[in-house]
Parts: sequence; structure tokens; C-alpha cells
Amino acid sequence: MGTYKKINMKRFFIIVLLMIPAFVIAQSDEKNDSSIASADSSKHKRYSLTLAPSIGAGLYRNELAPSFYIGIGIKKRNFYEVNFNSSSIFFFERDIDRNYEIFRNTFINAEFLLNLSFFGIGELNNWNGLGFGYLVESKGQYFRETTFQLYYRKKMRYFSIVPGLILSDNLKEVFPIISIRL
Repeated sequence: MGTYKKINMKRFFIIVLLMIPAFVIAQSDEKNDSSIASADSSKHKRYSLTLAPSIGAGLYRNELAPSFYIGIGIKKRNFYEVNFNSSSIFFFERDIDRNYEIFRNTFINAEFLLNLSFFGIGELNNWNGLGFGYLVESKGQYFRETTFQLYYRKKMRYFSIVPGLILSDNLKEVFPIISIRL
């Protein structure tokens, strides 16, 4: 039989339970943001703090891989957002015994998003931005040495499209990525 890493289920459930209220708070903040445009702005906070988990999937080289995000951000009304998040990408491989192994690679990211509708460009919520990430956990052979990611993020109503570049192996190797976040 192949060897599997045991997942600490107690820790996993604690993390999930802690993320549920954060997700509810983040969803209620989005609902409140739509009322800001129609209400008197002096009654509402100028800045809001968001904590939101998210899931997604991306194409890295030739591998389709699921990903998990958890982040914290500061949002100034409907003008801009500054977010810091952790993105874990999960790659699957078969070992010699034909059992699957899971390799987690984690990036720490910083991103800046701007609502272009504030400048009269596009619809009500036209969020676009840039992000930068650094690989802090590398498992498997997908990323080598020092690895960075640069990406563009376009927020839609229910998901985000994120094309970008991975700079791996001490900036000697560059390849495109594209992912979708829910």
C-alpha cells in the first residue's frame, strides 16, 4: 500500500468552523455595499474590513488544479480594495503503487483592486486589479527554487477571472496561468 499523509481532522474542522462566520460577514458586507450608492454617505463607514475564504481552480502549465484562498482586505466604499491572501494550490500525482498523492503549494499574495465605475468606466461594479505573490510552501516538483506570481484580477458578479504569470526557478522559468475564483 502507498503512504498517505494523515490529515489532522480536528484542525481541519476548526479552520472550517472559523471560516463560516467570516464568509457570512463578507457576504453581508457585499450586500451593504450596494445600499451605499443609494443612501446618504455620511451614515456609512468609509472603510470596511473583510475576511473571506474562497475556492477555485486553475490551469498551471498543463495541470488543472483546485485551489483554496483565505484573505483579509480593506475596502474603501466602492472605490478601491487592498487584499492580502493565502492561496493553496493542490496537485495530484500517482505514485508507483498507483495511489494518489496530494502536493500543496502555497502562495502569499498582495493585491490592489480599483472600481473603474467610480471613474465612469463600465457598469456599477467594475473591479479590476493587479496582484503579486511569493511561494512560501512548495511540495512536489511543480515549482522550483524562488517562485513568484504576477496576476491580473477581474471581479465578476459571482466569480473572478485571474490570468497571470509564474516566475519560477530563480526567475529562469516563466509560464502563464489562468484561474477562476468563486
